[in-house]
Amino acid sequence: MLELLATIWLAKLIGWWVLAWYIASAAIGVLILKGWRLSVALALLDGARQGGIPLGRLFWVLRSLLAALLFIFPGPISDVLGILLILPWPGHNATLGPRNAEDIIEGEFVRADEPHLDQPRLPSDQ
Repeated sequence: MLELLATIWLAKLIGWWVLAWYIASAAIGVLILKGWRLSVALALLDGARQGGIPLGRLFWVLRSLLAALLFIFPGPISDVLGILLILPWPGHNATLGPRNAEDIIEGEFVRADEPHLDQPRLPSDQ
C-alpha cells in the first residue's frame, strides 16, 4: 500500500517520468540479476580457495540478489531499499585474495620446457 501511495505522490511530482524511472529501475534489476550468477561463482571459488565460504561474501551475494528483485519490483520505496542494499557496508571485504599472511603459501617454480642455468644440458638440447 505504501508503494502505491508513494507512486501516486511521485507521479504528481514528476509526471510521466515515473514510467521512465520504472523502466530504468527494472533494467538495472535485470542487469544486477545477470551479474548475480558471476557473484555466486566467485563466492564459491573464494570459498574453495579458503576452505569454506566466508560469511561476509555470502551475505554480499544475498544482498545483491535481494537488491535486484527490489529494483525489478516497481515502486520508489523498493528502489531506495535496493540502493541501500547495493551500497558497500562497513566491514565488508570483497577481495578474493588471502585474508591474512598465514593463508599465503610461498614457493618457487621452474618451467619444465625451458632450460635453466643450474640444470645440466643434455646433448639433445644443443
